[in-house]
Amino acid sequence: MKKIIFILAVMISSSLVLFAQNSNTRIFTIFTSAGCGCTGSGGPPEVFTTHEEVLDKLHQACNGVDFIQFEGSISDGYNEVESLKDSYDGVLIIGRIDGDYRLAFTGLPTIIVYNLWEFQSGHHYHIFNTGKVKDDERNILEGGTNYEHVKILTAQLDRRNLCMPSVREKMFIDLVYKVKLIQVIKELKETRILMVKNAEDEIIASVNYKFGDFNQSYPSDHNERYIQAIKEVTGVEIVQVEAGEFYETYQKINIWDAEEMAEQWIIGARKVEASRPEIVKTARGYLALEALREKYDCDAVSTHIRSVTGSGELKDRYNPGLGMELGFKTRGIQAVCQNYPDILISQIIAYKLTGRPSMLGDQMYDIDNSVEIVLHCGIPVNPYGDERRLPYSIRTHAESPVRDLPEEPGSSTGITAEWPVGEPVTFWEMHSLLGQIRLHTGEIVNGRTIYTGGEDLENVMCTAKIIARVDARKIREQHFPSLYGIHHCATLGDLRQQIKDIGTLLGLEVVERDR
Repeated sequence: MKKIIFILAVMISSSLVLFAQNSNTRIFTIFTSAGCGCTGSGGPPEVFTTHEEVLDKLHQACNGVDFIQFEGSISDGYNEVESLKDSYDGVLIIGRIDGDYRLAFTGLPTIIVYNLWEFQSGHHYHIFNTGKVKDDERNILEGGTNYEHVKILTAQLDRRNLCMPSVREKMFIDLVYKVKLIQVIKELKETRILMVKNAEDEIIASVNYKFGDFNQSYPSDHNERYIQAIKEVTGVEIVQVEAGEFYETYQKINIWDAEEMAEQWIIGARKVEASRPEIVKTARGYLALEALREKYDCDAVSTHIRSVTGSGELKDRYNPGLGMELGFKTRGIQAVCQNYPDILISQIIAYKLTGRPSMLGDQMYDIDNSVEIVLHCGIPVNPYGDERRLPYSIRTHAESPVRDLPEEPGSSTGITAEWPVGEPVTFWEMHSLLGQIRLHTGEIVNGRTIYTGGEDLENVMCTAKIIARVDARKIREQHFPSLYGIHHCATLGDLRQQIKDIGTLLGLEVVERDR
C-alpha cells in the first residue's frame, strides 16, 4: 500500500539554491522499524516522535519534494522500486535494515536514517560505505554478494527525544540537507548544456587533456564516450551546435542591443583598457550565445569559439569570457569559455549547492611560497552569489597578439577582479570518464605581498587570478595533465563536505588531494 504525500510548506532556510524544477522530486520513503528501542525497565518512551510526525516535519522543511510512503516489508519495497525505478529520484529508509540490504543499493541516491536508541545491528555502516557484504579474504558467514551501486548517505534522528532540543534540531537539519541533495541531483538530470563548437571535428576538452606523451592520442570515439559518460553519471544532456550557426546568429544580433549591453559593462567597471568596439563585439557575441541558448532551451553554455566569422582574420577575433562573467553568471546561468563539460557541470553543481558561480582556470603550484595560482581570462564578479559586485576592470585579452594596442581590431577583451583575501576557496572538478571528483581547499591571499619583484601581477599572463595558500607540494605531486587535465574550477567558500556528499550520491569516488 502506498500513500503519496505532497509537500506544500515553506522550505527551511538553507544554503542550497535550486533551479526551477519541471516537477517535484519523488523520494520512495519507508519506515522499517518502530523508531526507538522500546524495551527497558521503564517501558515505552514518555515522549516519542511518530512516523506521521517525522513526515509532517519533512513536509514543512522540503518544498518541492513528494515523499512516496510505502507500507510493507523492506523486500517488498525493493521490488516496488525495481519495478518503478524511473518514477523515483531517490530512496529514504528510516529505521533498521535486517536480512535484505537490496533496497539500499538500487542505484538511486539513498539516505538511511538511524533512530537513536535502536540497536545498531540493523545499521551496517561499513556495507553502506563500501557495498561489501563480505570481505575479500576473511568471512564468518558463507555466501553473499557485494553491491556495486553505492550511493548512500546516512543520517540520525532522536525520536525518543532524549537529546537536548538543539541537538535534535541539528539532526533534523542534517537530514533535510541530504534530502535537498537528492533534489539537486534530480535537477541536474534535467539540465541541458549548449555546447557551441569551434570546428566540426572538435575533440571535446582537447585543450584540457592534450598534454600526453609522443605516442598518445585521443581514441576515435572519444567524443561519444565522453558524452555517454556524462549522461550516465549526471543525466546532463549536451546540445552541440556548429560554429556556423553561431556566426549566422551573431550577424542577426542588433548592433544597438550590443552597444547598450557594452555600455552597461563599461559603466560598471572601475577601469576600462579595452576599446569600445572590442567590448561591443564581445557583447554581441554574448547576445548571440544567449539567443542560441534560448533557441535550444538550454540551462548553461560552453564554447570554444574564437571568431565572430570564422575567417581566421585578426580583426574578427573574439574571446567570450567577459560576456560569460558579466552576462551569464550575474544572471545565475553558468557558462565557460572552453568546451569542458565536466568543469561546467561542476560549476552548475556548485551553483545549485550554494548559489555561487565559479571560476574556470589553469593551475600553477608554487611550492616555495605554498600557494596555488589559478588564472584565466574571466572571473566572477559576484562570487558570493548575491547582489554584491566586486570592482572589475575590462582589459584586452592576454592571448591577443595586439593586446598592447587596445585600439587595434582583434585586441579583444578580458576581465580583472580580485576575490577577497582571507576567504576560504575550494578547487575542484568532476571527471565523468574516471568516475571521480577531485578537490582541495585553500585560503585566498594577497599575491602582491608574495610576488614583490616589481612587475604588476595584473599584467602577468592571464588577466584574472586567484592566489591561495594550499598544501602546494602534496597537491602538485598529483598533477597529471593527460589524466586529470590542466584546468579546474574555483568556488568561494569551503565546499568540501557538500562536494563529498553530492559525489557519494552520484556514485563518484571523491579524492581529497590535500588529505
